[in-house]
Amino acid sequence: MKLFDATLDLAGFAQGTEDHVVSEVSGNQIICNDLSGRTANFEDGTIWVRTGADAGKFGRIKSNSAQTLVTDESYDLEPGDEITIGSWQEFNTQKLINAVNSVLRMYKIMKMDCSLEYDPKQKYYDLPAGVTEDIRMVKLPVRYAWAENHYIVSHYWEIENGQLHLYDKYSWHYLEEGKIQLHYADYHGAVRKDEEISGQVDPLYLRYMSWLYLCRNLIQATHKDNLISADMYNEAKIYERDYSHLPNKKLMMKTMTFPKWM
Repeated sequence: MKLFDATLDLAGFAQGTEDHVVSEVSGNQIICNDLSGRTANFEDGTIWVRTGADAGKFGRIKSNSAQTLVTDESYDLEPGDEITIGSWQEFNTQKLINAVNSVLRMYKIMKMDCSLEYDPKQKYYDLPAGVTEDIRMVKLPVRYAWAENHYIVSHYWEIENGQLHLYDKYSWHYLEEGKIQLHYADYHGAVRKDEEISGQVDPLYLRYMSWLYLCRNLIQATHKDNLISADMYNEAKIYERDYSHLPNKKLMMKTMTFPKWM
């Protein structure tokens, strides 16, 4: 999933979209015969290219009149290619992108780091740059062939002042050298158009929380505090209640660790 998919899903849910077939293309002008008489309906809206050489690209519709869409950028389209378009209403292209990325910035996923070199004589390791202290599992390299990829889960570790402290009394199990696997939770972060959204992100949660962002922005930023926008916001809050548990379902539980004195 990319921003293309997330914004298309959000737009379809939030305000509706239309599918059309390209009839003719000239530069940044796209002609669709079934758009006749729809002047200005899609000005400042969004176009998603679904088939053809530029499938997966999306952007702003600068203007439209009758059968013609004028886009911010040119797309490699042929007659018969399929596009989806959404009218601006309250949510233009950038607002859709901002909504999705606002959710991704606060969405926790599991990540793994293998940059630390294991040394049986070393007990403390500085956490690598970018690795959070929310460590869920530590794996160490072992000499046993039965161990999955020659790694086993360690139950003798803790995080102290930004350092990984290993206090396993059975270090003879482990290889003299190898990488330490750190499995940790961290925020997904915003993405650009060409970047993948992690498969750990639940698409339903992303849709509904992005919708909540749009509704909150509609009321707070544009001061459209009327009955309709309030109803939309209340609906979005219901989705937040019903779907807020989804991200944690894909987070790894922290493995059991034994106290140092055992």
